[in-house]
Amino acid sequence: MYCEQGSGQPLSNSLLQVELLPEQQQEFARLLETPLPELIAEAAALRDQGHRCITFSPKVFLPLTRLCRDSCGYCTFAQPPQPGRRAYMTLEEVLAVARLGAQQGCSEALFTLGDKPELLYPEAAAELAAMGYSSTLDYVAAAAAAVLAETGLMPHINAGVMGQQDIERLKAVSASQGLMLEGVAPALAAPGGPHWGCPDKEPAARLATIEAAGRARVPYTSGILIGIGESRRERLLALHALRLLQQQHGHIMELIVQNFSNCERVAIALEAPVVAEAESSVG
Repeated sequence: MYCEQGSGQPLSNSLLQVELLPEQQQEFARLLETPLPELIAEAAALRDQGHRCITFSPKVFLPLTRLCRDSCGYCTFAQPPQPGRRAYMTLEEVLAVARLGAQQGCSEALFTLGDKPELLYPEAAAELAAMGYSSTLDYVAAAAAAVLAETGLMPHINAGVMGQQDIERLKAVSASQGLMLEGVAPALAAPGGPHWGCPDKEPAARLATIEAAGRARVPYTSGILIGIGESRRERLLALHALRLLQQQHGHIMELIVQNFSNCERVAIALEAPVVAEAESSVG
């Protein structure tokens, strides 16, 4: 994956289209063939060269809405509308939970929500309109601003795929934002795959959002999911894409490697990765 730095084109436009350079192919082959103990030792040495300080931010969890227009086959967070249950937390509920978190010593308010549910569910659009908002992103901006002003907690916002303007708008009311790349394997979005029929899980759209955050100089969290139908090489491709964006913009402060864990509530049958697979991805 290579992009001319002076081309003036967004780096994300090229990440899924260009073949690896020969030296990158060699490095991929080396990483895939290196025994796990050696890979872990190499990763530990790189970590030690960089830092040995472990930071921790106590946070309160604010699931602003569990509705989502995507229906990922492994997701246990998103839920469809249910009679008698609100689509969104009210501002009063958000502030009440945030204040409890502040009293317990939290410093961060983690906003999690589904992606653009108002585009799929009339209930979501109607509830937003009744509260005076035209979109979920409008509402999360207002909720984050209220938490910041009323409690002093620093909002971290995971609000899905969005453009530069919305990222900059949320930057004004948050300390950081995030979006998992998840993966770049084409099979994930094929019929029967976990991302089939999920417009916001297109890798190009997610990479474009992550890059837009970099242009806006937003401290960012991203990462990959493992064990959802991708190969080890495809995991490396996803990590490599994030590495290139980090090298270009320097905004990715946290990289998550999240393993799939099978349970009765997931919609598809996948084989959860063994510990060695998770360790190789982290390494």
